Amino acid sequence: MPVTSAILTRDPETGESPPSRVRQVAHCCARFNEARDAAKSDPRDVVRAEMKAPDFGDRSLINPLWPETWQDPQHRPARRAFRSELPPGRIIQMVATTIFPED
Repeated sequence: MPVTSAILTRDPETGESPPSRVRQVAHCCARFNEARDAAKSDPRDVVRAEMKAPDFGDRSLINPLWPETWQDPQHRPARRAFRSELPPGRIIQMVATTIFPED
């Protein structure tokens, strides 16, 4: 059962989080998809996703990306958001759990 470690908002080229909150969320989602692809996982294999954010108001930036990643409403994972301190300037951190179907 693959579980990601903290997926942050860093730009892979600079190692820094972009100042734009929208770009931070996009980077976090891109890093999540890269990790999922590296594990040869389908979005339907993800059973739980946790989002940590210092400000729950930033959930409005995350919510539109949910149906983009999981287009089939019947195969969206459980998700939970937690208020959490993050490094300065960062607005989101994600952790996901995947269960692969048996062959």
